[in-house]
Amino acid sequence: MVSLALIGCGSHCRGNHAPALAQYAKDYPDRMALAAVCDLDCERAEGFASEYGFANVYTDYVEMLEKEQLDGVVAVMPIELTAGVAVDLLKRGMPTTVEKPMGYTLDEVREILRTAEETGTANMVSVNRRFEPLLRRGVDWVRGQGPIRYVRASILRHNRREDFFVSGTGIHCIDTLREIGGEFASYEMKMLQGDTLWYHVDVDYASGASATLDILTSDGSVEEGYEIYGEGYRVDARVEGSSDPHLLCWKENELVVEERPAANEPSFIRLGPYAETHEFVTALEEGRAPWPSVKEVFPSVEVAYTLDPSK
Repeated sequence: MVSLALIGCGSHCRGNHAPALAQYAKDYPDRMALAAVCDLDCERAEGFASEYGFANVYTDYVEMLEKEQLDGVVAVMPIELTAGVAVDLLKRGMPTTVEKPMGYTLDEVREILRTAEETGTANMVSVNRRFEPLLRRGVDWVRGQGPIRYVRASILRHNRREDFFVSGTGIHCIDTLREIGGEFASYEMKMLQGDTLWYHVDVDYASGASATLDILTSDGSVEEGYEIYGEGYRVDARVEGSSDPHLLCWKENELVVEERPAANEPSFIRLGPYAETHEFVTALEEGRAPWPSVKEVFPSVEVAYTLDPSK
């Protein structure tokens, strides 16, 4: 039985991690227990415990670690708190899932990476696009078709004016491009001036393939998609939150895969947090490293922070 705790009861956690953890505990009561939840706001933590089924409530995560017999922690906190808590958890030997982009500065993320490598503590980064079911199936399908030649990605948003959009949200696309095509050999960004900054990124993969990424923060829509091209095949994947989430795969001019999420499927499944939970729990059960680790995601963070003009 894997005993887990959750640190952080904010809105992002409410929409993703907490319901995924609760559903997984309900589906597999013999495999996982929700031992405790921790937040600086006691009333909010108590609300989470009642709503999602956590056994105990804390406002101090150190006290929680001392009193509970935990096998792992999911930490979902404001970015300015993430690195300090993550480093402490890893130094204590506590297997930890931490939210992207892991730190307020690249140096903070480097400290998490350094601590993870020095301690050997199991660690995982929540980058849910790697687990988003339709996109995951599309990437896996491509790997059976032959080399990728070109990828076109875009993330479109309405009235997103925060300075750190590239590193805070655009990182999803950067990490997904790495998951699709492998490591970047080089990349270059052009900023499109206007009332808000938009961004166009050209990528050359180490494999020789190419990619483009458009990050449009205020185009008046909410869409995110990935088109993958190779010799004789094409994939068009639109992720959850887009107007028409789907997976379409063509091979030799024939549509061979056409999938859309079930209308009654909850967002924490459609977006990937449930599959993330499965990976973390299963890895702890099997005594192996969860995927993806801080080391595996760090290059995505490094690119995002390098490109982000606010950093």
